[in-house]
Amino acid sequence: MLVVAVLLAAAIATRPRGGSGPGAPALVIGDSVVAVAAQATSTGPVRLIGYPGLNPDVYAGTSSPMLAADLALAGRPRTVVLNWNGNNPRELVGTRLVADYRAELTGQIRWYLRHGVRRIVLAAAIPSALNDSRRQQDWTSPASARGGAMLGNPHLNEMYRKLAGDFGDAVRYSDRAALAIHPDMRFNARLDGRLCIADYVHPAPYCAARYARALAALAGDDS
Repeated sequence: MLVVAVLLAAAIATRPRGGSGPGAPALVIGDSVVAVAAQATSTGPVRLIGYPGLNPDVYAGTSSPMLAADLALAGRPRTVVLNWNGNNPRELVGTRLVADYRAELTGQIRWYLRHGVRRIVLAAAIPSALNDSRRQQDWTSPASARGGAMLGNPHLNEMYRKLAGDFGDAVRYSDRAALAIHPDMRFNARLDGRLCIADYVHPAPYCAARYARALAALAGDDS
């Protein structure tokens, strides 16, 4: 119940909060992991907006006015970071879920590039209790459709890596933010002697702040 309360608060609070390079406005869009990170620390001109429990189809194939509204709230930045970690509200089998993510994100990337964004980062899905560099759910099995089963699945990150390659220099994939709280992309409940993960995927305050700063760094890193 505590985690649910935190996520609800984040959903209400994160949407109104908030060139490229350090100090420039930027936008980070994602799910509840981003929402929790946004509440943990200030990220200056980098606005974090999280949609708990949802996935890239929150923008309904770019037809939702929220897409333009979120970009405007961030000051129409030139840099956007997308961080979707594997929510599956429609309970799709993993293979179909990854395909749907790819289709939605392809449309969004094209939309952003048509609307003044010059640089997009696909941030890796963070490891979860079910998926990390050592183990993963079978994305072809019916079990992959269960709630939470695809969170952090390596097939998502492989798709993000390939999708970035389809757009040349304008889009890149990075696992740096995920590595900031899960070294070696291995799920760990504690980091630096502190609680890192509150449940199966959502960061506790110490790691939420680390993750927020790492996402903001991605937005400001021109490399």
